[in-house]
Amino acid sequence: MEDPYVTCESCVVKDWCGRRNRSVPLPPNYLLNAECSGFVMLEQALKLSRIPKEYRNANLRNFKFDDDNGLFQKQITGFLQRPLNVVEKGFNLALFHQNKGTGKTYTACAIMNEFIYKGCMNPEIFDFENPLALYIKFNTWANKNRDRYRDDAMYEESLRDMEQMREAPLLVLDDIGSGRITPVIRDLLYDVIDYRKEEQKSTIYTSNFVDSVLRQDAYLGGIIVSRMMYNTVLIDLGGRDKRQS
Repeated sequence: MEDPYVTCESCVVKDWCGRRNRSVPLPPNYLLNAECSGFVMLEQALKLSRIPKEYRNANLRNFKFDDDNGLFQKQITGFLQRPLNVVEKGFNLALFHQNKGTGKTYTACAIMNEFIYKGCMNPEIFDFENPLALYIKFNTWANKNRDRYRDDAMYEESLRDMEQMREAPLLVLDDIGSGRITPVIRDLLYDVIDYRKEEQKSTIYTSNFVDSVLRQDAYLGGIIVSRMMYNTVLIDLGGRDKRQS
């Protein structure tokens, strides 16, 4: 009997969908239409993930290795090919390097997309209402939450964001450590990271600061970074600025 979750790997929306471009054979008497349950579930999971449009096409199929990231091909491929296993075991990934534009965010989003593709049809991890995977731009989140006590509406929105950041099976914290970090932001971040460590929930971090810098009190501080590094694969993803290529 066919595993009902395996089909989600080929049910990729728009130009990626193997069934729609006929690279994946359809079951007998299967009528392809826009209401395909896999299509609907995947679209909703991607919408809830908040992934930027720039990275909607980041995935295993489009991922390329070169002289810059080739040294880490085995580790990155493992995350791309087995994201369900990674999340089930609560593994984390830190993509740190002081150089900008080296593909840290692209790599994180490719792994996130692959997890969404393979997990969106599993009702045990995706309920159609809460994020299966969640992308958070650290500085944007920090800017909003510095003023979380200014009015009730802002505070309620902040609480909802915090709950999603704690509970999402996979969280991407992009460009962590950037911008002005206040005691409020540090406390909120600690709450998220410590909870996810205790609950063995997977997080992918990217940063233009190495961990020794992030440990400094002016940045995240040692108590937060030590929790970030728990059960975490650290990849020093440097190289040229691909945005300038």
